[in-house]
Order: sequence, then C-alpha cells, then structure tokens
Amino acid sequence: MLRIEFGDRNPKVVLLQILLNRHGGSLVVDGCYGERTRAAVGAFQRGSSPPRDGTVDPATFNALFEDSRLSIIDVLDAGDPMVPDTAVPVITGAGGAPPIQLGLMCNGVEQMVSDVLRSSANPIALLRITGHGNLGRWMTVSVGSVAHLPADAYREVAAERFSYISNENFEELRRVLSPLSSRFARFGSMEHHGCSIGSVPGSRSMMGRLSDLWRVPITAGRGLQMAQGIPRFTGRVFSAYPNNDSLSSWSSQFRNASF
Repeated sequence: MLRIEFGDRNPKVVLLQILLNRHGGSLVVDGCYGERTRAAVGAFQRGSSPPRDGTVDPATFNALFEDSRLSIIDVLDAGDPMVPDTAVPVITGAGGAPPIQLGLMCNGVEQMVSDVLRSSANPIALLRITGHGNLGRWMTVSVGSVAHLPADAYREVAAERFSYISNENFEELRRVLSPLSSRFARFGSMEHHGCSIGSVPGSRSMMGRLSDLWRVPITAGRGLQMAQGIPRFTGRVFSAYPNNDSLSSWSSQFRNASF
C-alpha cells in the first residue's frame, strides 16, 4: 500500500525496481524513478487503466507486492487520537494490514519491537511509523503530541524515555531496538512520519545510529508532515544510510538484482 511517483529518489524506489524486475523487468536498481522505471511500470500496468503520469498507486503496488514473501508494517502512535483516526481507514482501505497501535505507555518502544517481531513472519521491506516529531527532537512511538504541553506535563512525558527514540536516549534503547536488526530484508527501509525530524542535527545523528544498528536506510521529513492519505512525505526529506552511505552507493549492491 505505497504511492510512488515519477521523479522520486528514495529507498522505496529500490523496492519498486526490485519488484518490477521480479515481474520481468530489466532495470538497473538505483533508487531513482526515471523514464526507464516509468516504462517498466507502464508495461506492468498495461490493460488496467494505469494513471497516465506513471504514478504507482496502491492497487499497482499491491499487485507487484503480492506473493513477494515480504512484509510492510505500519505502527501508529495512538497517544494522539488524530493519528489512528486519520491513518487507519486510509491504510486498510488501500489494502494494507491493520496497523499496530500504541499509545500513552511507559515502555512503548519495547512494545513496538515485540509487536513488529510478531507481525513479521516475512522479511520487512518497510517499517513505517506515523507519529509526532516533537519539534523534530523525537521519533515518537507511544506518547502522542508533546510539543505544546505545559512545562510540568512536558517534563513528565519526557521522562518516559522508553516511549520515543531520540539522540539522548539511543544508547539506553540499543538493546531494546537491536532484535529488529535481523528482520529486515536486505533492501528494506524504515520511515518515521513526524514533523521536522530530518532537519534537526541531533535527530539526524540518531537516525544514522539507528541505520547502522538495523542496517537499513532511515528516512524522516525536514518540515511539517500531513497526516492525510497514504503516508508519504511532504517536502524535502533526510535519509541516513548504513555506514554513512548515499542512495547511490547503498542501492548499488542491488544492481541488476531480483529475488
């Protein structure tokens, strides 16, 4: 249940290209949705009234993804009721599995890892978390929106250091997060759809550490994100790649690859 558009350059395009090659394409996997990838999408869509602009809509992606023996897992920070109220009907309506919902718990990150492990019978192609970014400081998992709380309430939520991921608590969480390292597909990735995370230097550092731990790219938006429609970043993003790689160098290991 992904939406991928012509001109995109990101880890999800790597997944798309590998899926297209599995269905008879002959693309060089580079993570860039250019003319050759659009032609391969058109060839796959032929006869099914595809979008004229080459967009991979959820129906097209689901057809490509079917029988891939991969998992796409959504996690929602339900501490803010707006998040599940908005995202659940969209994700399930587009053919996705019901998201994992977590909210207002003192050990949310460990619960997330446990639930994701239980939900990932197949290697994870994408782990997608929808929650707030706390002005770019955190990847929230189960605390809801905290940026505008009164000072005392904010400090109380901030003390729940096992319910969000930040640069300050990353080493405390390393043991909790590490079991997911072996569950991603080699070309898998993770996204967090919180506002401004990709613009904050400390958060970028944390994303790099998480990318090295899980050995997959980690992506977050640089600006405000919209919780509407299929989760998709608004505006520019920042992606951290294992070993400080780039999209080009990371994707090169999958050149001419299928599965």
